[in-house]
Amino acid sequence: MENGAYLSAIRDGSRALLQAARLDLDAPVPSCPGWRVADLVGHAGGTWGWAAAIVRTGARADYPGVPEDCHGDQLLAWAEERSHQVLDALEGCDPSSNCWTFGLPRTPVFWFRRQALESAVHAWDAQRAVDGPEPIDPVLASDGIDEFLTVMVPRQIKAHAEDWSGQSFHFHCTDVEGEWMVQLGPEGSVSVDRAHGKADAAIRGPASPVYLWCLNRVPAQDVEVIGDGALAERWTKEIVF
Repeated sequence: MENGAYLSAIRDGSRALLQAARLDLDAPVPSCPGWRVADLVGHAGGTWGWAAAIVRTGARADYPGVPEDCHGDQLLAWAEERSHQVLDALEGCDPSSNCWTFGLPRTPVFWFRRQALESAVHAWDAQRAVDGPEPIDPVLASDGIDEFLTVMVPRQIKAHAEDWSGQSFHFHCTDVEGEWMVQLGPEGSVSVDRAHGKADAAIRGPASPVYLWCLNRVPAQDVEVIGDGALAERWTKEIVF
């Protein structure tokens, strides 16, 4: 995706999240156990502010917590201001400049993508908490699957190197382009090929539910699981962030 499309996704996702939050800040968030919508708003606002500070300086920044006694409309206004901060920082940056990230590329481009996906997923979380959620845009969701498999999963597997010994997964979007062959292990290795193939377990369906399944937000019934169902279930228990 182009940077302009990511900016639009951040703008749309942050608006959708805050719009849903205005309906009920006290509602529990089923996809984030233990959180209320207010906690989700605080997390999103903090993440937007954190990313904005990193992009502005190019250096790692401290994560900003929600100010004390910031509740209700004040919390919503605080989070909205931080959504504007990250948009302004990204719009004003040199996308090719060096920048701290926790994955590739080591430029602000990483944060264009990360914040677009963060905003879209948490908008879905908030909508699910208060009403029926809208599917994530399929092109963005396919991109999210790619980011999750290439950036997030290796971090998790590296931390639990002994748990995987070469099990393979195939992910296939049926509504947009997107196929991946993934092998987990041995010794903490992760191999991701953007290709068709045969795996121990295959996850197939429209990009939005496949992405949400990767994030452990929808059940297996929302996608098509082919092959080793127990291995697919293991993914939902162990590949968790």
